[in-house]
Amino acid sequence: MVSGRCGSCWIILAMVLVLSAAGAGGATAEKGVTYDGRSLIIDGQRKLLFSGSIHYPRSTPEMWPSLIKKTKEGGIEVIDTYVFWNLHEPKLGQYDFNGRNDLVKFIKEIRSQGLYVCLRIGPFIEAEWNYGGLPFWLRDVPGMVYRTDNEPFKFHMRRFTSKIVNLLKSEGLYASQGGPIILSQAAFREKGASYVKWAAKMAVGLQTGVPWIMCKQPDAPDPVINTCNGMRCGETFPGPNSPNKPKMWTEDWTSFFQVYGAPPYIRSAEDIAYHAALFVAKNGSFINYYMYHGGTNFGRTSSSYFITGYYDQAPLDEYGLLRQPKYGHLKELHAAIKSTANPLLHGKQTILSLGPMQQAYVFEDARSGCVAFLVNNDGRKVIQIQFRNNAYSLRPKSIGILQNCKTLIYETAKVNVPKNMRVTTPVHTFNVPDKWEVFRETIPTFSGTSLRANTLLEHTKLTKDKTDYLWYTLRFKRDSTCTKPSLFIESSGHVVHVFVNNALAGSGHGSRDIRAVKLQVPVSLINGQNNISILSGMVGLPDSGAYMESKSYGLTKAQISCDGTKTIDLSRSQWGYSVGLLGEKVRLHQWRNLKRVKWSNNNAGLIKNHPLAWYKTMFDAPSGDGPVGLNMESMGKGEMWVNGESIGRYWVSFLTPSGHPSQSIYHIPRAFLKPSGNLLVVLEEEGGDPLGISLNTISMKRATNSIASPAILVLAIVFLFSLKAVATGNVTYDHRSLSIGGRRQLIISAAIHYPRSVPAMWPSLVQTAKEGGCNAIESYVFWNGHEPSPGKYYFGGRYDIVKFIKTVQQAGMHMILRIGPFVAAEWNFGGVPVWLHYVPGTVFRQDNEPWKHYMESFTTYIVNLLKKEKLFAPQGGPIILSQVENEYGYYERDYGEGGKRYAQWSASMAVSQNIGVPWMMCQQWDAPATVISTCNGFYCDEFTPNTADKPKIWTENWPGWFKTFGGRDPHRPAEDVAYSVARFFQKGGSVHNYYMYHGGTNFGRTSGGPFITTSYDYEAPIDEYGLPRLPKWGHLKNLHKAIMLSENMLIGGEHRNFSLGPSLEADVYTSSSGSCAAFLSNSDDKNDKTAVFQNMTYHLPAWSVSILPDCKNEVFNTAKVTAKSSKVEMLPEDLKSSSGLKWQVFSEKPGIWGEADFVKNELVDHINTTKDTTDYLWYTTSITISANEGFLKKQTLPVLFIESKGHTLHIFINKEYIGTATGNGTHVPFKLKKSVPLKAGENNIDLLSMTVGLSNAGSFYEWVPAGLTSVSIKGLNNGTLNLTHTKWTYKLGVQGEQLGLFKPGNSGAVKWTVTTKPPKKQPLTWYKVIIDPPSGSEPVGLDMISMGKGMAWLNGEEIGRYWPRIARKNAPNDECVKECDYRGKFMPDKCNTGCGEPSQRWYHVPRSWFKSSGNELVIFEEKGGYPTKIKLSRRKVTEFQNNKQDFDYTMKL
Repeated sequence: MVSGRCGSCWIILAMVLVLSAAGAGGATAEKGVTYDGRSLIIDGQRKLLFSGSIHYPRSTPEMWPSLIKKTKEGGIEVIDTYVFWNLHEPKLGQYDFNGRNDLVKFIKEIRSQGLYVCLRIGPFIEAEWNYGGLPFWLRDVPGMVYRTDNEPFKFHMRRFTSKIVNLLKSEGLYASQGGPIILSQAAFREKGASYVKWAAKMAVGLQTGVPWIMCKQPDAPDPVINTCNGMRCGETFPGPNSPNKPKMWTEDWTSFFQVYGAPPYIRSAEDIAYHAALFVAKNGSFINYYMYHGGTNFGRTSSSYFITGYYDQAPLDEYGLLRQPKYGHLKELHAAIKSTANPLLHGKQTILSLGPMQQAYVFEDARSGCVAFLVNNDGRKVIQIQFRNNAYSLRPKSIGILQNCKTLIYETAKVNVPKNMRVTTPVHTFNVPDKWEVFRETIPTFSGTSLRANTLLEHTKLTKDKTDYLWYTLRFKRDSTCTKPSLFIESSGHVVHVFVNNALAGSGHGSRDIRAVKLQVPVSLINGQNNISILSGMVGLPDSGAYMESKSYGLTKAQISCDGTKTIDLSRSQWGYSVGLLGEKVRLHQWRNLKRVKWSNNNAGLIKNHPLAWYKTMFDAPSGDGPVGLNMESMGKGEMWVNGESIGRYWVSFLTPSGHPSQSIYHIPRAFLKPSGNLLVVLEEEGGDPLGISLNTISMKRATNSIASPAILVLAIVFLFSLKAVATGNVTYDHRSLSIGGRRQLIISAAIHYPRSVPAMWPSLVQTAKEGGCNAIESYVFWNGHEPSPGKYYFGGRYDIVKFIKTVQQAGMHMILRIGPFVAAEWNFGGVPVWLHYVPGTVFRQDNEPWKHYMESFTTYIVNLLKKEKLFAPQGGPIILSQVENEYGYYERDYGEGGKRYAQWSASMAVSQNIGVPWMMCQQWDAPATVISTCNGFYCDEFTPNTADKPKIWTENWPGWFKTFGGRDPHRPAEDVAYSVARFFQKGGSVHNYYMYHGGTNFGRTSGGPFITTSYDYEAPIDEYGLPRLPKWGHLKNLHKAIMLSENMLIGGEHRNFSLGPSLEADVYTSSSGSCAAFLSNSDDKNDKTAVFQNMTYHLPAWSVSILPDCKNEVFNTAKVTAKSSKVEMLPEDLKSSSGLKWQVFSEKPGIWGEADFVKNELVDHINTTKDTTDYLWYTTSITISANEGFLKKQTLPVLFIESKGHTLHIFINKEYIGTATGNGTHVPFKLKKSVPLKAGENNIDLLSMTVGLSNAGSFYEWVPAGLTSVSIKGLNNGTLNLTHTKWTYKLGVQGEQLGLFKPGNSGAVKWTVTTKPPKKQPLTWYKVIIDPPSGSEPVGLDMISMGKGMAWLNGEEIGRYWPRIARKNAPNDECVKECDYRGKFMPDKCNTGCGEPSQRWYHVPRSWFKSSGNELVIFEEKGGYPTKIKLSRRKVTEFQNNKQDFDYTMKL
């Protein structure tokens, strides 16, 4: 990092040795603890302290000495721990301080090793600990409300806090008594000013003689110190709320917790060191690493859905082993900072600017010396700076610490410690059936229960959290009319197992993000009495949230559906309850209770895959004293015990998006083991194979050798140099271009969106782009596809972004990644997950904390995923550019000052990701210096970046345009596209991207708009089906060749511009060697011109550019198309099946199906109701018509008036389809006026409102409404009947959608009619047919011209919405054209075709979705159509040479 400086490692080593020998410098203080605005003061001396969190109950007493010793050796002087109320007071007034709960022993061990203690009493602690540490019995105290100005809560909180304080005082453990405790914490991130004041006063009143802190509590009253928690407190924490309080960081998260179903979060050592150093540089004096050792959530101590391992990525892993380089890199940081403690604590701080993103924080004092922190906030550039007459090189996103303000002793971005890796070695496999014994739980039935109620009772009200399990049982008598029964369960618990007549019928579970469980399973019922037993399970109680005491869990709904039509509500039936499992009640995991049940052995039929089975076996401990773990990957879900000690819950069947268990190995502390004869007991809920369980030893080994022989070193150097020759290398830029691996390059990029095609198409699409002369692929990242619910990620199938980027890499192309994560892109909701709109307080794309939190979280997740796969250019990957936000400049003004702040924050957040490649912001005219401003549009030749040091980049050149249902086909001529590209490079452009080069398909419900078609063909050079569009593809290919002939001149030559006459100009690039390239342009949009350049004459057609790579010979003119053209045909084939074509038909009834979702006396907003979980929302009501109504006598019809915010509506009167009303892509709201046939008596009005994709752009677009706003009927005796505020009944979705009728093999959910002649013109109808694939190998489109509107699936894959809506004129003079003149500026309405034709007739079905036979095609038709006329069409392209002899300005369409 420093020019000409050596020996910094020896300096650090010396400091480490000195500090290790000195320990904490007398950590058992005798004079108490005070503080000032600079730091804590211990024994009268200011202290700069590093602390590490170790939670005593998350390890064992036998581990404590080693953990504390390693922590001390890591340069830590304080051990931080919470106090766990529910462990210490499991019953009111009964306390437990034994074993892992021995708080006094833990603190005394810390004291014996010369360290301080920060004791966070809470007693609410969160900590991913069951119920946030609160004892469950507290909930049953009358009048209890947690964590507020509530007398019962305050009474018990004061009582327990006093108990702990008095216990520790009696042991002399506070610093004021000569003990190690120097800090205490009261409460935790509380709300409610009166409660906060009370808690602070209560704590201070206990007179511990040490300061009290409140974390994340900006209103903490004096003298309590408010502190920061998080990963970036040096950037986010404004400081304490009083100048006389020190700046403290109580939780610097060294990684993050992990939940079942999610991968681990890995935070780099460099990032931790950077933010810790920054915090100290900004006057911070106390940093606690949360966690330094996370440990294990033994037993049932974890909170909801959290895995048993806790913060395994901490400097000391779950087993207490050193995780390198994190441990060593931080150890060196601590030594460096401690060596400069005097000036930090006593010197005057000065902040100097060293550059736009570089600062020096200098602490200097005549007596205490000088220290400087040199900060480079630029995440991608190495910066050379001068500081006090010395030169320093600052790595990207790094801080260098200068002892004496001169000598570099530490750099946060430079890791000297070798990386290690954890090794798991199997030492014993439990694969002998004879060694196992099994006991199967008896499934309780209603007759065996004593507690009964005519309602579904709340889970924890009965279990009191003594067990995870509660049985709900009932008797159900089936009669012969109930055919094809299925059971539907809703639960607010975590897991549900359904047993019918003692047989497992199905299971379901939620997740940390999707709390509710909904399960529908077919059930086998006998005629007569049936026993239904439902096991509700919890996976820990929540650890945080408002009103925890009011949360409810367990079953909330139970229904039996017969034949998909008749529903029997069981929720109010008489239920019998049984708390826990039999094995739990007899404590089967303990030695003394093993004989209380009858075990079976050596019975292969009982060994494997049985739910609710207890297994036991014996084993010997592995030799040695290293950590031990149990590999449970062959099992499902349950709990484990060794010698009566609970290892904890396991859940290996809950996989991450990548298909792996969140945790496979479960820690068995050595203290749990005997040398031999150890008892292992396993409770398996779901069914697993115990023969696959293995016992493993855990160790660490270096990932690479630190010392190598000379021969090896030579080989390594040779390898590195050979690797460098093919690696992408670092990416920088200047005003001319990007520089990749040290070489300037022109980039011609092709936008291909991975989820708009399928993985089987990716290699061909990328190769076709490469053959077309492109050297880069660009794509957005689609947030709502990857994070469908908060924290739950998906990267499978079409969303496998890593596979897509590696496909690009394998083709030898660059990658431009536009992370956004707002993308617009005519994609549903602009790519933002709809759930985010319903996070309280969220405003999209604004200086809004919830939005910024989730945006940064997702961006970081994507960046870390790609870093892990080494896909950024500095890692040898293909990614050379990344984008944050998208076209925000259009809307920034609408958000006021908050918009400006947000734009700057977005750039800063992106750059801080430290990806090593430039970031850009398109259409962002005030982009800060750290990111590149770029252009989007049909023409960008006149664009200039907002600062002179940035290259000219065109992120979106639109070679066509999108289409809407009911809209016409836009066409952009190849000549005009080529003209725009050539002009861009002519005027100094260096990075150009076609948006789109292949548009693809909006499969499923992914299209935005609203009203964007399923086809996203975009008239791109590669069409929707993956075939080159000729002549556009070929003409642009020739253009690219011509441009690349001039590459060296364009990026390195001297540029001059010459006028050649009116509308004529030449841009010439020359080199010192005499080489020359020229672009001659004619911008006249009507007339051809003759230009004289360097004594030669050139014919320039109107609106064209000629390229002369040698300033002499024209190799290309944008208006002269010589590439091949093509004829495209869709060749129809009737649906066929080798087994004979048979249709299955299921018709839904209009209106409410099943049970209504809710009733309101108003019209609700469609989107806020469905939250985009479905397109469909039923609005239903009924009116009574008197027989005396005049229209009945006159035989006229009353008129229905409806107003809607959109998008589309089907009207049913008395269950008959009456008609459809709709908006369109240019005007979404609509009004309906329609005569309706009403009868005397009751009339049902069923209105099916539909969305057709959500808005994808615009200021505050997330608030755009949809759905009905007014309904009335005119023509009655009393005039107008206003129904707007009458009683409306609502139902989300349509029945077949909710039942998943589109899923293969899901026929049993309803009763289908089988026929060879399916009904036609029938609304709300599901059609299913088994078909063979079409002949040949051409791409396939589903011809839906005969149908109305709906959705289609093949083998469960979403083809998407279909709607062959006729394209109409927007105005009387709005004509379609047969020919398109390329001359002049293009706009989307310039060359439209398709008037009077369906806006989309064919719907792409990827060939990879077809099987050789037996393909299941499912259609849901909303309005009515002719299903027998549906066809599969093969897309045939016939090429022919363009033989035009005379130049032509027009292209036939």
